[in-house]
Amino acid sequence: MSSTAVVEGDQPAKGRSRRVRHSRSRYQSETRLRRYRFLLVGLAILFTLTYIFTWFHIAGKSTELLQSTVQLRKMDATLKNVSAELETIRSERDALVQGRIPNLLPLTYDEAIPIGEEYVRNVIFTLVKSGKKKIYEYRLVVHNDSLAVVRPKVEIFLFNDIGIQIGVAQVTSSDATTDVDRVELDPGEVRSYSSTIDMIRDEEPNYFLLTLSESYQASPDSLRKHLGNIIVP
Repeated sequence: MSSTAVVEGDQPAKGRSRRVRHSRSRYQSETRLRRYRFLLVGLAILFTLTYIFTWFHIAGKSTELLQSTVQLRKMDATLKNVSAELETIRSERDALVQGRIPNLLPLTYDEAIPIGEEYVRNVIFTLVKSGKKKIYEYRLVVHNDSLAVVRPKVEIFLFNDIGIQIGVAQVTSSDATTDVDRVELDPGEVRSYSSTIDMIRDEEPNYFLLTLSESYQASPDSLRKHLGNIIVP
């Protein structure tokens, strides 16, 4: 009978042990849930703070961008007004200088400028920089559309922005790009000249003037020699 009493006495102890284990497991589960909740709350707070900071940052950048855009538009409008005024001043200056010196033309680089002078087709100006030194070159094309042998004498003058002469070049036969030993131009002949321009003053040229100071026909004998049967003796 004593052995049976011991067995029956162990049953409550086992029940209590189960309840203790169950309570401990429940406590651990609740602890994990609380930790998860705290973690989620912390992440939510961190996300909220990040969102608020990002929103303020973007809003500030948007304001700066808007202000910069407005300022840029103002500057662009001012630049257009200044450019228009500058163009007007340049036009008035050109008219004044060209009115004081007839036949004066604006100087541009690296493009063929057509010339209305007799026997002169066009001229090209080139700026060559060697360190701080500036060298101005020209390439002149002349032609003879007449039936006579001619000898054109061409000079090129450079002027600054207020019409003061600062450079000059006299076109001679030695400046011809082809190997010729004469200055005369035969009927229908086209010839190019190229050389540097002597600068009188160290200034930037804005205008040029091309003059044909002398152009005369050769003698009848020379005409017969060059034209052959075109001119009947």
